[in-house]
Amino acid sequence: MVIKFKFKILDVEKFDMNKTLFAMILCFLFIGTFSAVADQRQHKPYVGSKAFERMKQLVGNWEGTMDMGKETMKMKASYKLTAAGSALVETFHEGTPHEMVSVWHDNKKKKLTMTHYCAEHNQPKLVMQGMDDKQVTMDLASDSEIDVANESHIHSAAIQFGGNDRMTHMWTSFKDGKKDMVVKIAFNRVK
Repeated sequence: MVIKFKFKILDVEKFDMNKTLFAMILCFLFIGTFSAVADQRQHKPYVGSKAFERMKQLVGNWEGTMDMGKETMKMKASYKLTAAGSALVETFHEGTPHEMVSVWHDNKKKKLTMTHYCAEHNQPKLVMQGMDDKQVTMDLASDSEIDVANESHIHSAAIQFGGNDRMTHMWTSFKDGKKDMVVKIAFNRVK
């Protein structure tokens, strides 16, 4: 009788192990099938505002010289499309402790918008104020979560395009509610 009881325990354990193994196999099959279907699903190419389409042309790697008024320094930047082409990720000071990211996209009104994830530990949101063939200008959005009077922050930006392989950024920061500094960065595309 004792032997039969032990066999029943073994059978139950074997059954539970087989059930677990079967469930794991089903789970992997489901995940594999779902992934394959998701990979095959085609997104329509995103066509944004004229300003966003111009910004998309910056995809790639850039090297620049940053002029802070009293000194200059070398820096690297990159631009990468994400979210099926509907957002552009800009990374400045790549690979350094001062690395910062900005994400450019069109808002619901198809107006170029950018959120800057700053080394100042805040995230000013800028919205396009103007554009011509050579320049895009951005100012702090009214719905940005910045305390303008008390928080150091990027308040405006302008990008001047010099063809497809050159550009100049001008970033204006505010401190204590007033204009503090304008940083100018001249970039060349890395080929």
